This record gives sequence, C-alpha cells and structure tokens, in this order.
Amino acid sequence: MRNLVTLGLVLMLAACASQPKRDLDYERLRGDWRTLDSAEDRARAPLESARVDDAIAAIQAVPKNDRELRKHLADMAELRMAIYTTAVAAARDRERLAALESEHQSIMLEATRRDAELSRLEAEKLRLQSLARAEEAERLREEAEAERLRSDEVSADAELARQEAEAARRLAEARAREASLARQEAELASQQARSLQQQMAALRPVSTARGEVLTLGDVFFASGQSELKPEARSNLRPVLDFIDRYPGNNVTIEGHTDDRGADAANQLLSERRAASVRDALVEMGADELRFNVVGKGESTPIADNSTSEGRSRNRRVEVIVEGSGR
Repeated sequence: MRNLVTLGLVLMLAACASQPKRDLDYERLRGDWRTLDSAEDRARAPLESARVDDAIAAIQAVPKNDRELRKHLADMAELRMAIYTTAVAAARDRERLAALESEHQSIMLEATRRDAELSRLEAEKLRLQSLARAEEAERLREEAEAERLRSDEVSADAELARQEAEAARRLAEARAREASLARQEAELASQQARSLQQQMAALRPVSTARGEVLTLGDVFFASGQSELKPEARSNLRPVLDFIDRYPGNNVTIEGHTDDRGADAANQLLSERRAASVRDALVEMGADELRFNVVGKGESTPIADNSTSEGRSRNRRVEVIVEGSGR
C-alpha cells in the first residue's frame, strides 16, 4: 500500500513538471496591446503600430526558458507601445487643429461676404440720398414757378397745390426708402459684429519657434484703413487675456498686407494697423513697454495673392508672445 502511494506522488510531480510555465509578462503585454489597438489609431500611426506588432512577434519567437532575452524584448515592446501612443495623440491633435483652421476660414469668408453686402447697401444709400436732393431741388423749382404763376392767374393755385403734394409724396417715399436702408445697414452691422464675435471665439493661438501666435484677420479693419473698426475694438478682450497668460514675456505685434498697391503704402499700412492693435490693448490696461510694433507689408505672405481668399488671409495682424512657444 505504501508503495502505491509513493508511486502516485511521483506520477503527480512528473505531470506538474511536464506542464509549460506561463509567461505572465508576455500575456500582460499582449493584453495591453489589444486594449490600445484599433483600426482608427493604426491609420493615424501605421509605422509605429507595425513596430509594436514586430516587437511582440519577436518575443513569441524566443523560447520561454530564455528569460533574459524575452525580458529585454518585452521592454522594447513596451517602449514601442509608448511611442505608438504618443504618435496617435499627436495625430489626433493635428486633426483637431485642422478642424479649427477650417472653421476659422469659414468665418473669415462669411465676414468678407458681409463686407461686400455692406458696401453695396452704402452705395444704394448714397444713390437714394442724391435722388432725394434732386427731388428737393425740383420741388423748390416748382414752388418758384407756382409763385410766378400765382401773380398772373389765381386759378394756378390749384395746380400749384397739386404739384406740391406730389413733390411731398415723392420726398416722403424717398425718405422712407432711406430709413429702410438705414435699418438694413444697422442689421448688417449687427450681423457683422456677431460674425466678429464668432471669429474671436474661434481664435486659437499657434505654437511656433518664436512663441505663441494669435492671428487677427482683415475683418478687424475697413478696406485700406489702419484704424480698428469700433466693433473690433470692443471685442479684443480675448487677445488681452491671451497675452496676460504670459506676464513676463515681451509681445511683438506684426502687421501684414497683400501685394495690391505700392510697396511703401503697404509697409506703412501694415505698421499703422499693428500700432492700432497695440494702442487698443494699452487702453484696455496692457503695459505699453511690453510691445514691439513691426510692419511687414507684403513681404511675408501665408497664402497665394492671386486669389481673393489668399489675399484676405495675407491681410492680418499677428500677436506673438516671445519665448512662449515650443
């Protein structure tokens, strides 16, 4: 009986010894990779994901009893997984930045369209004002003629009254049209202010070697003018908040134009626009000694000047917080 028990124990030990030991580090690594891996993220970082696959496959090819080599390969795989995770995060950031840039361009195009509509309404307003003045002059001429006729014939009074009534009606119609245009102009100005507020809300600083850069588009200025529009001046608070995040850094404000017009005129306009932004920020409480104003003219385009959209992008003012970028 004792011999049978001994034989059973020997067989159990032999069975345990014959079972392969599990490589828990390798299994954990495989589990982590299954958690991270997805088709979307592979598309964002194809090279890095392939390197992780290769590293895990290399571990699987090494015998389990070679613990030192498998440990080294596992460390390499974990490092490549970390690189993959960083690459995916960077790709996602680039996607978000591209979406913001697209939204920013849409807002700028809409603002340009509304500027054109405002110019059209202003031209129509001037035309109607000229028409009203002409009708007023005609009315005065008719009154003078009626006065002359009154001295000749009493019966002309009725015709004179009719003429005056007609002239007054035309004048009232002209003034009504002018009032209607004024209302439309006010509505368009309100829409433009809302568009400007939307653009300000969509502004995002871009990190460059020089520092964090915030770009103000040409919607902030009337065409060919260096003074900020009143609605633009009242919406500069996000710019002030942006530079206040870096109280110890100097700020460069650069003005830029498209290539239309003379070089000297563009240079002067770009410098005056940059100075206008600086003056507005100083009035809002910024320290004037922090600012350096530079006019770049047409020398530093960021888009093709052969298209209206490209010229609109080139007409800009850049607010740069020196030394705050990557």
